Amino acid sequence: MRTRLAVAGLVAALSLISLQAQVRSPYREGAAGLIQKLQRLTTTASAMHTGAHPDDEDSALIARLARGDHARVAYLSLNRGEGGQNVLGPEFYEALGVIRTEELLQARALDGGEQFFTRVVDFGYTVNMPETERKWGGRDVPLGDMVRVLRTYRPLVVASRFSGTSADGHGNHQLAGALTPIAVKAAADPAQFPEQIAEGLRPWQVKKLYVGMRFGPNQPEPPTLTLQTGVFDPALGRTYAQIAAEGRSQHKTQEMGGAQLHGPQTTGLRLVESWVPRVEREQSVFDGIDTSIAGLARLAGLPDGAIAAPLGVMASSASEALSRVDVRQPTTLLPVLARGLTAAREARAALATLSAPEAARAEAAFLLDQEIRQWEDALVHASGVHVEALATSETVTPGGQVSVSVRAFVPAAPDLTVTVAPPTLTLPIGWTQAPLAEAPQFTGRGFMARFLREQPSVEASFAVTAAADARITQPYWLEAPARGDVFAWPADAPRHMPFAPAVASGRTTITVAGTPVEVTVPVQFRIVDPVRGELRRNLEVVPALSVQVTPGLDVVALSSVGASRQVTVRIDSQAPAAISGEVSLDMPSGWTATPARAAFTIEQAGQSATATFAVAPPKGVAQGSHVFTARAVSGGRTYAHRLRTIAYPHIQTHRMYEPARFDLRLVDVTVAPVTVGYIMGTGDEVPEGLKRLGVPVTLLTPNDVASGDLARYDTIMVGVRASEVRPDFVANHGRLLDYVRNGGTLIVQEQHEVYTQKKLTPFPAEIGSRVTDEDAPVTILEPTHPVFTTPNRITLDDFRNWRQERNAYGFQTFDPQYTPLLESHDPWDTEQKGGLVYARLGKGHYVYSAYSWFRELPDGVPGAYRIVANLISLGSKRP
Repeated sequence: MRTRLAVAGLVAALSLISLQAQVRSPYREGAAGLIQKLQRLTTTASAMHTGAHPDDEDSALIARLARGDHARVAYLSLNRGEGGQNVLGPEFYEALGVIRTEELLQARALDGGEQFFTRVVDFGYTVNMPETERKWGGRDVPLGDMVRVLRTYRPLVVASRFSGTSADGHGNHQLAGALTPIAVKAAADPAQFPEQIAEGLRPWQVKKLYVGMRFGPNQPEPPTLTLQTGVFDPALGRTYAQIAAEGRSQHKTQEMGGAQLHGPQTTGLRLVESWVPRVEREQSVFDGIDTSIAGLARLAGLPDGAIAAPLGVMASSASEALSRVDVRQPTTLLPVLARGLTAAREARAALATLSAPEAARAEAAFLLDQEIRQWEDALVHASGVHVEALATSETVTPGGQVSVSVRAFVPAAPDLTVTVAPPTLTLPIGWTQAPLAEAPQFTGRGFMARFLREQPSVEASFAVTAAADARITQPYWLEAPARGDVFAWPADAPRHMPFAPAVASGRTTITVAGTPVEVTVPVQFRIVDPVRGELRRNLEVVPALSVQVTPGLDVVALSSVGASRQVTVRIDSQAPAAISGEVSLDMPSGWTATPARAAFTIEQAGQSATATFAVAPPKGVAQGSHVFTARAVSGGRTYAHRLRTIAYPHIQTHRMYEPARFDLRLVDVTVAPVTVGYIMGTGDEVPEGLKRLGVPVTLLTPNDVASGDLARYDTIMVGVRASEVRPDFVANHGRLLDYVRNGGTLIVQEQHEVYTQKKLTPFPAEIGSRVTDEDAPVTILEPTHPVFTTPNRITLDDFRNWRQERNAYGFQTFDPQYTPLLESHDPWDTEQKGGLVYARLGKGHYVYSAYSWFRELPDGVPGAYRIVANLISLGSKRP
């Protein structure tokens, strides 16, 4: 029973989560969606695809298996992509992981797959599998999580994206490939991870294991199976490869947009191991496995002939539904679908009295539960009945109230008879609900709000009061601090899921063709945006107050620490009524704040109050990190976290919470008097870092780059990947080099290969080196160079406490007119001198720096500030 509940809970959670996808997939709605659901009724096929990161997946494989073979398909990503880059905005690390999790959900909404994760953190690029193991505390954590997902999802086939060899490139890729076959075998062995068996999970024997042929002709062995993914599906109007490309284009932070090509496309797989007799010249990953409905009992291990009668009805009903479907009148299918659903339920009930091994009955129960959900889904889809639960607000505070209506819309059709039971709500423990005699008014924003007039067939409304200690809604894996590079999930977390299910849900039972089906939907808030149209957001619990300290991080030269400095605390209200309290700072030893505390009153939600404190250091304050935390107290409750909202048009909105703190880094750093122009690339916080040093920074517009007076600036700094996103930078690179020849200083940060391919450098060079180990030793090659002497004396201590990586996309080869300034390489690699190079060009200075200032400056790494201060000081014309 515990196993069945665990699996059922996971699948139910997936059904609620899938509704959150911002993409409205045309492949699961209307006629196309109905055909897909009817086709899925004919098979018990299932598969799991494994990889390391979001965007690693073979999207065409998933689309072919889910949309073409009608299988249950899931992608298991070891991590959430926190260590990647973000071309959309400033989010990195945990915040980027939230976005990339959402991007996977958008992709799966299109290609038809489901999504799971393990607990490990993406710590950045590495080509080394041992480093990955070290960061993740060995193999047991990701391996155990993989085994748990396999035992829960129970796929017949597993396809690994990676081979577990150096051909996979990234060290995370290599470990994902190496662990997949180990996890497949461990999942079948009850002696492996026995705590999972004690929890109620059962061993699972995968039937076949494949590895993807990702790297073309360099593979040591050819594929044993080539799947056609460029097949046109007339019901969908696309090929599976086109659907996959559409889904892959949802990985927008990583610039994964691609063409949706017509014509033949293929995916290659190599069969690694098979626990069923091998089939020569396979045409499908399911060859050799009986995935028919009639074969369900045998697949589960039941005796021959067991539950044959209801399975026969299910199979014939599925076949009849497909042959009779008229997408103009889908309600004509309802009696057939009701018959098939009834047979599936009868088969499930018959297991209780069946004389068969417990393991076989449990497996049959699992398979039949999947089938029942699919029949229910098809029946509701064909009926056209729509159920929704709408809240009057997107958020509610602990102890606060919100009105919710659960509504059912039944289409008018001559052959449709539907009864809808009185709707109800499912709420967390401690929440209460009271019926409302009259439905609340639902309004939108802007001009279209006046047109929100609907008449549900059945509606029930409730006044909902959240528990006084209601849990704040946030990504569950961020509730507790990570342990190194492994997330610490709460004990009650929905492990391996993209996000937790909706806080509250609406529920009703509809009876169609005499067959009852329970429908559960998340409680959502509807937004009518004048530009984007209708948007839906799940109801979330937010704190009454959030607290933010400005600045959150400051780096200050030790020599400029004065008697006091100002710290501003902003208190934002999400409370529905006026709220008052006091705010104060907890300070490091010896520091004082004036005033000691400050009173505030905020009249309504969405408004804020600020308090400014003068903090004074003790005499003889030392360099290092000095942390201040802010807290607001109101009504006996303490609030000490900043609310950070993550919102982009292609994803759902999420909220995460960070401690309300101010980290003051006192650094022994000096910068020459310079003015800096900055050409922003894909987005970074380097300009803010320069301003912390007191440097005047101007963000240069395309007009500035093309025709502005560049001589106004002592130094011009080019942001990360500007050569890809700033056409004005590419078009005017000659003008920028002339600026250098006339005495300017140009510092170009990390670019991709396009920078050297387009010959934007002053002298020939090729990009290709990378140092992924942030602790890799560094050698200063030119100790007397001004970069290391003026105005700060740089030592090896300045390379301590680096974040994520040393450098990326350095010069692999370069002209002798460049002077390499640093050497650093990963322990497993050869010498790399192209991470920081200098060239004298005319009267000025040219620097190419692959060192990751865009990561180190926002993190307040002291040595990074000292080195960057010296780099920009090259342009100083004054002492």
